[in-house]
Amino acid sequence: MVKKGDWTEEQIIHYLEGIKHSDYPAVFWQRMLPYLNGCRTLTDIGSGPGAFALKAAENGFNVQAVDSSRKSLEVIEKQAFDQSSGKIKTIHGNWPDVDLEQSDVTVCAYSFGGEIGTSPGIAKIFDLTGQVIFFISPVNKVQTDFLSSELYAEEGIKPPEFKSNHHDLVDLLNGLNIKFSVEIVSYDFGFPIKNRSETEEIALYLADKLGLSSVEQVKKHLQKIIAYRNNLLWVPNPRTSALITCLRS
Repeated sequence: MVKKGDWTEEQIIHYLEGIKHSDYPAVFWQRMLPYLNGCRTLTDIGSGPGAFALKAAENGFNVQAVDSSRKSLEVIEKQAFDQSSGKIKTIHGNWPDVDLEQSDVTVCAYSFGGEIGTSPGIAKIFDLTGQVIFFISPVNKVQTDFLSSELYAEEGIKPPEFKSNHHDLVDLLNGLNIKFSVEIVSYDFGFPIKNRSETEEIALYLADKLGLSSVEQVKKHLQKIIAYRNNLLWVPNPRTSALITCLRS
């Protein structure tokens, strides 16, 4: 039985395929690199199944991956073992209750629910970071992943919303008198499929993920949007996020 708020097996599979073949997290990592000179340790807060934890380990960092989901951390542990990545220490618990060592770099991506997205939660991140902090936050609160806005309109329901967007985070940082820069980044966090015969299975997965009732409408939608990308049959998921960079100087 899947715990509320935890990742399903299908979500994990498509997430791992996405970070392997899509723009995410590579498009952000490339923007982070100029700030990482001399850095050796990185903390990924609210890591999920580990986009940034795994990317950092592949680049030789010693990583702390922090998440409230034991299942997500087990995915990281398995991927790190299978890929012979750098050192990753997984830490299970809710922020800010967890104990961890100070690191050169902290990444916090799409993890601002609960105590992370509060003044005390942000303050603890700064206390535990030596050089640079990267926050990645949605630009808009409305979630219409996989070009799904028309599907919600067809069903006459409002799409789900994030608890906060980058404006809320900017307000928090300003309230703490923290200097930062903001860059708006567009990218595709879709995933590949082997062939079009998988459309039925993917439609079931996306209908559940997006909270839509008509699997048939999702299937028709997929047939319209699936395309080729880098020689792969691709389910597109264009997104726009804010990369907020805070230097500790």
